Amino acid sequence: MSFRILGVDPGSRFTGWAVLDLPSYGKPMGVVSCGLIDAGRDRFPSNLGRIYAELKEVISEYSPSLMSLESIFSGVNPSSLIKLSQARGVIILLSSQEGLRLKEYPARFVKKSVAGYGNADKDQVKAALGLIFSDAGSSYGGSSIKSFLDGKADPNITDALAIAVCCATDMSNFV
Repeated sequence: MSFRILGVDPGSRFTGWAVLDLPSYGKPMGVVSCGLIDAGRDRFPSNLGRIYAELKEVISEYSPSLMSLESIFSGVNPSSLIKLSQARGVIILLSSQEGLRLKEYPARFVKKSVAGYGNADKDQVKAALGLIFSDAGSSYGGSSIKSFLDGKADPNITDALAIAVCCATDMSNFV
């Protein structure tokens, strides 16, 4: 039995996404694709429509069975928190409409799952992802995921990939 997981790093301007394949037990996970939705060029709330439409295309193209999403944290200013909440609401609505099982993870849990440390910074998470995918042979844009991560990978895409990996390693999804 295999699973396909869509990891989403929600944002009101930039939303990262990554699709992972989890083949049968004992086989390495692989990155199918990843990308960035740039909704910042649309004025709020029109950007919510762009997030919805582009993520719907991703779901249609890659047919995931699970969606994983970072939980909200309250360390941002109230205006940003409201916009982030609205972007998350659109994404959660889409998962429901598309019949995807949704898993939410706190940022600290994602960091601990991927990098082994809940206070890991973005570079530490990126380095851990590079190690996870060093032998996977997955590619993105014609280069290996490892090369992509070693280069100038967008932090929103890296976060989405980390969220998908966290979901892939959370055994409660598969029991």
